[in-house]
Parts: sequence; C-alpha cells; structure tokens
Amino acid sequence: MQKKNHSLYSPQNLFFLLVISSYLIFSPSLNIQAFDNKRITELVLISIVLLLFFITCKLKKNNLYFNIPVYQKTTLSIIAILLLLSSLLATNQSYAFLETSLYLGLFFFCLFLAAIAKEKSHHIQLFFFITLATSALLYQTNFFTAFLASFIENIPLQWPEPFSGFSNVRFFNQYQIWSISLLALPLLLYQKLDKRLLFFLKIIAIGWAILLFASGSRGAIGSIFIAMILTLCVFKNHAKPFLKLNSLILLAGAIAYLLLFKLIPSLLENQVTVGWKSIEQFGNSSGRIALWQFAIQYIVDNPWLGIGPMHYAYYPGPTHAHPHNSLLQWACEMGIPSTLLVLSLIFSGLYNWVKKFYILTNSESLYVPSHLWIGLFCTLCSGLIYSLVSGVIVMPLSQIMMALIIGWMLGIYFQDQESKPASQLQHIGLMLLAGATLITLTYTALPSLLPRLHSYADLPYQDYPIIAPRFWQIGGIPH
Repeated sequence: MQKKNHSLYSPQNLFFLLVISSYLIFSPSLNIQAFDNKRITELVLISIVLLLFFITCKLKKNNLYFNIPVYQKTTLSIIAILLLLSSLLATNQSYAFLETSLYLGLFFFCLFLAAIAKEKSHHIQLFFFITLATSALLYQTNFFTAFLASFIENIPLQWPEPFSGFSNVRFFNQYQIWSISLLALPLLLYQKLDKRLLFFLKIIAIGWAILLFASGSRGAIGSIFIAMILTLCVFKNHAKPFLKLNSLILLAGAIAYLLLFKLIPSLLENQVTVGWKSIEQFGNSSGRIALWQFAIQYIVDNPWLGIGPMHYAYYPGPTHAHPHNSLLQWACEMGIPSTLLVLSLIFSGLYNWVKKFYILTNSESLYVPSHLWIGLFCTLCSGLIYSLVSGVIVMPLSQIMMALIIGWMLGIYFQDQESKPASQLQHIGLMLLAGATLITLTYTALPSLLPRLHSYADLPYQDYPIIAPRFWQIGGIPH
C-alpha cells in the first residue's frame, strides 16, 4: 500500500500536475494570441502525456484502461476505427487525422489523470480546488481592476471588455462551465477551515457567478440550471446541500451583477457599461439555426462516416467553422453510427456513476464525499448540455477541462477496484497506439503551426474558406 501511495509523487506525476496547474491558472488570463497559444499549450500537454504513456515503465504492469468494462472498451475501439476510416475518406486527410489524433490524445490524457486520481483522490481533490480557485481569483482580479478603472474614469467599456484572455467571450464561458459548480464545493467539504478563508472562497465563487451573468451567455446560464434540475431529479435529497449552496452563490452573483453593472452606473449616470450587451439583448439564435441546417444537410448526404473530422471547417456553414452543437458536429463529421456509439458511452457512463453512488451510499461505504460525487455529475452535465449550443468540444481550454473532469471521475469510480494487470500484448498495443498518436499529432500539426509561429501576415488568407476559429483562430481548412 505504501508503494501505491509513493507512486503518486513520482517525478512524472508531479511534473504533469505542475504543468496542468500552471496552464489552468495562467492561460485564461493571458491575452497574447489568446486562442492559438492555448491550442499550442494543449498540444504540448497532450504530447507530454503520450510520450509518458509510451516510455513509462510503470505502465507495463497495469493500466486503468483495463478496468473499463468490456462493452465500453469495445465501443471505444469501434469509435476509434470509425474515426480512422472517416479520416481516410476525408477530402483533406491531414486536417482530418489532426482532429482524430487530438481526440485520441485527449483520451490518453483522461487515462493519465484517472490513474493518479485513483491512487490518491484526496490530493487530486485539493489540486483541483486550489488550481481552480487560484485561476478564478487571477481572472477576476484582471476583470474587476479593468472595470473599476473604467468606472472611476467614466470611460465606456467596449464589449467584450473587460473579459480578457479569450478571443471571444464565449470561449471564456466554455472554460467557466467546467468550474463554476466546483468552486463552491470546498465550502461543503472543508467546513473546519478558518472562517476567514471560507469567506474568501465564498467571495471567489460569487465573483465567478458575477462574471457568468456579466458575460450575457444565455446558453451557459441555462445549461447550469438545467444540470442542477437534472442533478436534483437523479440524486434527490442527497443533492440538496450542494444545490442549495450553488443556488445561493448564483443568486448572490445575479444580485451583485445587477448592482454593479446596472443600478449603480444608472444612478450615478456612469457610462462604463453603455456599450455592453446584456442578457436580455440576446433574443435570437445568433445564427445557430442556419449552422445547424448546414450540419443536418451534411448528415443527410454523408450518414455513415460523415464528411470527415474537422471538415465542417472545409465545407463551412455561413459564418462559422463548426455548427455550435456537439451532437450535430460529431454526426456530420464522423457519421451517425459513431455518434450513436458516443451517446451510448455518455449515457452508460452517467448511469453507472449514479448507480454506484446509490450502491455505496446504501451500504455506507462511499469512499469520497457525497457532495463531490454529486458535484462532478452536475459539472459534467453542465458541460454536455452547453455543448449543444456552443463549441465546448472545439476550443482548447474547454477540451482540457473536459478531459480533466472525465479523468477525475474515472479515477474516483475505479478507486475501490484493484488495477488489472495488462498482458504483454495488451501493453504493447496501448504503447503503440500512444506512440502512433504522438507521431500523427506532431506530423499533422506542424504544417499549420509553423506559419503561425512565424507571422500571421504570411498566411494565404485567400485559400481559407472561412476566417473563424476551429483548430486555430483562423480555423478554416485551406483549399
């Protein structure tokens, strides 16, 4: 048992957690090439994980992947095969394999974190809470400093100021959706902490809620409330403390938003938010219906293997390189069979998560706090729901957050099970897949990465069917 705990502090695990923590803390607040730098860092993180999977001796003994039930492993394998076939038949194979290798890399990313979380979930729990709270605090410091300076000088903020660090405020929401329900959890889990620290954590959580309302995202707000209702329906009385706390945090955030951005500027005739878009101004679909119509037509024309991974950016909708709907995106690019398999994985995973909670609770053997179990369910549902109206599965920071949450949940789910040793053949297969994914990711990313590192002015803009974010900030696939 001592050996098992010691592995948590192995150099590769500590290095991985340190890099991830630094990325989540600083990346949201840095405004230098806000989109592409986040993508480049994501590629570096995934490459590190793939390399560790390929060379680490520890993985020769066991791997959490082999704890996954046969049905889910078979489903994952079929999805991977369908992705490869779709990529082979795509018009631009290089970009298609880039997207496929990215998804495979995120899968290994999940497994790597899950293995650490399984060994010592309490430390991973602290890692997440400290990292997310620090990240939110740093971002709020930038936000409210800019807001206060404009307020004092009576200078109108130009939307989306003072949201910084993201080329679009919705990309901020796609990051925030994975953390907003978790920021309040320490108030339930660590009630014996110093009251001043608990008050400080409460302020951070309320500040994060203020930014949610200030961003004017109906999709993010609606997704959170739908996820909370779903959580109540599934976990019933068990969820009430968590949902009550989050409801109070959101209510406090909404009131503070109205005071700071509506009432006070109005009473003082301050111009700070004159140019802002408020929630009530978002009264249309923002062009999503047209994007969805394009995706549906692609599905009708290519139902089995789709038009190819990332190829909504090759045959774009009228204004965007993705349809702002994860379900339609996967179906039109990867095909209906692959989409149905992904849905089966999602629903079976959520079902097993809830089922195990009740089994462990009824037997009084739940090995992590119930609030954490419930909070992660609510967080995952929030992200999944928001992905139906936004690019949650597209943007780099939200992809990393999604992989971290899923990996954390996998580690917790299998924490009470012994790791199953892999046969030599299985181990070689997993190593080769990690190595092949790393090579493919590097080979397909470099041609589009190197010009962006040199100068954006040298990009052949006339070759891009659309200038909108997808893999890169200029995300169309060049013809």
